[in-house]
Amino acid sequence: MRKALLASMALLLVIIAHVGIGTAAVTGDPPVKGGLPLLITNAGQGPGGKMARLLVTQSKAIDPADFDYNAEPWEEDLRARPYKTLMVVIGSTAKGLGASGITIDQEIARLNRMIAEAKRLNMQIVAVLLEGKIRRGQPGGADERSIDAIIPHAHYLVVKKDGNADNKFTIMANKNKVPLTFIDNEIDFTQVVKAMYAK
Repeated sequence: MRKALLASMALLLVIIAHVGIGTAAVTGDPPVKGGLPLLITNAGQGPGGKMARLLVTQSKAIDPADFDYNAEPWEEDLRARPYKTLMVVIGSTAKGLGASGITIDQEIARLNRMIAEAKRLNMQIVAVLLEGKIRRGQPGGADERSIDAIIPHAHYLVVKKDGNADNKFTIMANKNKVPLTFIDNEIDFTQVVKAMYAK
């Protein structure tokens, strides 16, 4: 437990060192109201899900008992608690897929089943591109396939601004008539979470 806490603190320090500390930059549509309990996960087996969990904790907007993190939830995991919101942090890495022992095809198949179950349960689906442009890729690549598996079904999008250089998220948000909030840096995500879960 102590090792996990130290690792989380180290990751947060890396994030803060990378982005600096300053005024949070949150633009675009205002954050939507989030439901509890919250389940945080990732699409593509990238590190963004763990980063989001850490930032949600850092925000202090949600009691730790009211949210869970699961890197690879299946349909039954979505039924483990009466989750109201599924927060999916998008981004793929070969290292993450390799550590999980799966291919991107298997990951996309799992994501499709996960989203179908979330919709059946009437869960609010929040899609997050927390790491921005480093989690964008060529059409047909693992990152783009992960994005395409999630954003058409999302009720709300949160995107690090540099990940939307091609306006892909703007186009999808307009097409699906869903709100889209931009953050300048990863640490700004805490401000989005605070607004989503303001008392």
